[in-house]
Amino acid sequence: MLHKFYKNGLYIIYDNVSGVLFESDALAYDVLEYINSENDEKIIEIFNGKYNITDLKETISELRNLIDENLIFEKEKNYKPGENFGIIKALCLNIAHDCDLRCKYCFASQGSYNSKRALMRIDVAKASIDFLINNSGKRHNLEIDFFGGEPLLNFDVVKQTVLYAKQREKECGKKFKFTLTTNALKLDDEISDFLNEHMDNVVLSLDGRAEIHDAMRPQKNGQASYDIIIKNILDFIKKRKDKEYYVRGTYTALNKDFSQDVIDMSNLGIKNISVEPVSSDERFKYSLSEKDLDILDREYDKIAQEYISRKGTDREFLFFHFNIDINSSPCVYKKISGCGAGTDYMAVSPDGKLYPCHQFDSIEEFYLGNVFDGIINKEIGQDFFQTSILTKEECKNCWAKYHCGGGCYASGYKANNDIHKSDNLACEMLKKRLEYALMIKVIQSKS
Repeated sequence: MLHKFYKNGLYIIYDNVSGVLFESDALAYDVLEYINSENDEKIIEIFNGKYNITDLKETISELRNLIDENLIFEKEKNYKPGENFGIIKALCLNIAHDCDLRCKYCFASQGSYNSKRALMRIDVAKASIDFLINNSGKRHNLEIDFFGGEPLLNFDVVKQTVLYAKQREKECGKKFKFTLTTNALKLDDEISDFLNEHMDNVVLSLDGRAEIHDAMRPQKNGQASYDIIIKNILDFIKKRKDKEYYVRGTYTALNKDFSQDVIDMSNLGIKNISVEPVSSDERFKYSLSEKDLDILDREYDKIAQEYISRKGTDREFLFFHFNIDINSSPCVYKKISGCGAGTDYMAVSPDGKLYPCHQFDSIEEFYLGNVFDGIINKEIGQDFFQTSILTKEECKNCWAKYHCGGGCYASGYKANNDIHKSDNLACEMLKKRLEYALMIKVIQSKS
């Protein structure tokens, strides 16, 4: 499927099947609208007077050649769902159903997940490691994400779990990759040293400018958290050196100028940045809606301009949503089904219950089983497994579908009370981000 768009003076053409991306001129951009529906004579007739006839003929010929070579308008491949249902590669351990912040937009009810606040015991964590190994088939590389709530409230169990998993690596020939997401409030030197030694990736939560962060992410006693957290994050990053990390923020209707938060983080020396739109019920004053899309588009434009202008300088930064690889596609299953929630990725609650992902934790209609007895409600996982861009009507004719795999199941559920439908607002924002990512690739290809 071909997608063409105009941004910042550039006519950009992208084929989502072949992966071909290039800048065109206005003539080719216009002709592409008719190249598949009209013959050459008709196209010349349509544009006679606007463009030179000789130029028209040359452009039409060049575009026909690209089509013949399957570089543009390449036919959709006949993708089919994967066949490895039941083979798991990753678990998200909700190591703490508790938190020392009281973020106003928290999907997990300030860490409790609408249930009793609790910490995961080490026997549950070890059983989770064993469950993953026993259900990973021939997969060699496995992943454990430590999440919450705030996982550092249960740091001793985090440490014991990592050491246990590394012991099991030697016994069963597997390799674990560890990730931890933290609000950084308790990120002292001892914890930092352990994370830098054992965590392959660390995600640190920060919403940008102090006034924005403190308005949405106060401590549980109501006091501001920014000053403590920013110091801890900057100290951690210095120690992290070249190991992977991301500082991740959430923007809301209260900071629709979120480009300034990205710039502020970059100016502080943070190199790896991600900001995500809030996912919330429309009744909240901080919720985003489709009427905000034009404003949000301009903000992504500002981030793109800063991203480009700082590239190659000591002020450059990586922005998660601009970091795409159109030449090295994910596996077919990821292209059509996204994250793998409920199939090869699951979340574990503190008591060992299994859910499709952390955002479904404690929603009993999505209870899959537990790490002691295994999968009990296989039909729930099968439902996730069979839901993809092949089954979602809104995805079938979308040019961005291979980059999102149908979008987030949890977002679709929150927006529609149905995992089989996509969140339209999230879709539109993804397409805007993706256009800027493609624009940046075109610009960088010329330098």
